[in-house]
Amino acid sequence: MFGPVEHPWFDALWRRIVLVAFCAGWTGVEYAFGNITWVYIMAAITAYATWAYLFNYKGPDDPSRVTRPRMEDDEG
Repeated sequence: MFGPVEHPWFDALWRRIVLVAFCAGWTGVEYAFGNITWVYIMAAITAYATWAYLFNYKGPDDPSRVTRPRMEDDEG
């Protein structure tokens, strides 16, 4: 749906954990300030990030890994 999430920068597990923790923390900030709409939005982003970066992430050794093309590899 959103395309591949695999990127060499995210190959380190700690970076993916920090990303998900940041999203979860931001959800808590929005909840603390009473912004319920943003709580739902950030909760959805946190859920997607958890699924994509922690459960479904394909490492660099996975043969089915698909990455986005680099900008200099694009024709045009």
